[in-house]
Amino acid sequence: MSTVQSDTLQILKEILDEVAEIPADQVALESSFVDDLELDSLSIVSVFVLVQRRFGVEVPNEIFDRLSTVGRAVAYLEHGAVPE
Repeated sequence: MSTVQSDTLQILKEILDEVAEIPADQVALESSFVDDLELDSLSIVSVFVLVQRRFGVEVPNEIFDRLSTVGRAVAYLEHGAVPE
């Protein structure tokens, strides 16, 4: 894992802890926001509102729907693209 990814992942873990009280050690790149972390739709929206504020990026709705895992969100934040 690169340093940039580690920083991005760390910030996302902090946001998940702040919004949903999910400890950082329970969050992995392969974690699904719904299936593994058990976030409801309101929590997911809250997470991405904070993501947009902290990273200074806008996540369009068509992209937002495709960010189903922590890893996909990290990839988007770092590279501006969602992996296939």
